[in-house]
Amino acid sequence: MQSAQINNYSAGAPQIRYAGALTFSPDGVLFVGDNISSAVFAYPIKAVGAAPADPNAPPLEVDNIDLGVAAALGVPASAIRINGIAVHPATHEVYLSISRGSGDDALPEIVKVASDGKIENVHIASMQGTEWKIKNPPNADDRFRDRTGDWPVPGAAKYRAKAQTPMRSMTIVDMKFHNGELYISGISNEEFASTLRRVKYPFDGTASDTQVRIYHVTHQRYETRAPIRAMAFANIDGQDTLVAGYTCSPLVLIPVSELKDGEKVTGRTIGDMGNGQPLSMVSVKAFGQDMIFVTNAGHGPRMIPVEGLHKAVAYLPENSPRPRPFDLHPEFPLGPVGKSVMFVGASLYADRMNDNFLVSLTRDAQSGALNLEALPIAPLPMKLDQIWSEFDFKGGGPAGKK
Repeated sequence: MQSAQINNYSAGAPQIRYAGALTFSPDGVLFVGDNISSAVFAYPIKAVGAAPADPNAPPLEVDNIDLGVAAALGVPASAIRINGIAVHPATHEVYLSISRGSGDDALPEIVKVASDGKIENVHIASMQGTEWKIKNPPNADDRFRDRTGDWPVPGAAKYRAKAQTPMRSMTIVDMKFHNGELYISGISNEEFASTLRRVKYPFDGTASDTQVRIYHVTHQRYETRAPIRAMAFANIDGQDTLVAGYTCSPLVLIPVSELKDGEKVTGRTIGDMGNGQPLSMVSVKAFGQDMIFVTNAGHGPRMIPVEGLHKAVAYLPENSPRPRPFDLHPEFPLGPVGKSVMFVGASLYADRMNDNFLVSLTRDAQSGALNLEALPIAPLPMKLDQIWSEFDFKGGGPAGKK
């Protein structure tokens, strides 16, 4: 276990510089990833005095959530960016991490969305908490490779702009709290950059770093740089296992017992969901079994059953499809990556709201509006207001309905 700096600070100390990835512990501690400071901030969010969720209340639905957040912060909608989402385990209120402004001048904000849709600024700068510092983040001046010419679109100017993104923006990509520890996926300043960090909470100044390698079927090579984009945990064949989603989009299993400090491990690639970028992985129960709901920037969400993953074949150079496969090849999607589920619009971030509902930050399919909506876990995470079918016509409804 390596030592890391830990700071305890009092209310009013404006130390956090960026509000990115979010997650809660089961007892209501909110963890906020700060890629600029290369730190994680922990804020106990007390549920005392909070009104319990009304079981008879309609599911949460806030249209144009970006406009509502901007109004709560007193700025135009063009001045905010939503970076993450997490649901308080007791109150079921939704917390969003926000950048207010642009570039290095943007300010971190956290807003809370109540079950009735009311939006409130949490005023994170005035809260008490603790900070855990990452010791080996990317250097402040490290940038990405300019990929101009790698693909027909977009134009060179956009590729150059992308290449100027600081690598520190991936110091913390995703976070999950599991069995008393905070798991942090991201990159380090080492050549073997993809790193999974484990930190016990309350922070005691120690942490464990494991560097993770995977075999990427579509790229047909082992990779050590790109980090885990989204993760969940599951019991697979009696083993506590991290389920990881990577860009483009391999599904990888890593037994937690292998995540030892200073080790370099190879995850077990069991499938590929198709090109894209996983954004959220949410553990849910549906149809009486454990499943993982996965959102992706490149395609619709998938629901992956945990049962059967222990039997999955590990894909390696010797048994991967040839020639280099893409989404339209008959092998794809590859492996036990579940099924694509009907979802109207694009789910950017999601979390579990309660036993029956997910909450999604959704880009509307018709208007392009950004909405915050609760959706049923089963049978489908969808709404019916934008889907027209036989049931919408008079006389064509389900049995017993005209």
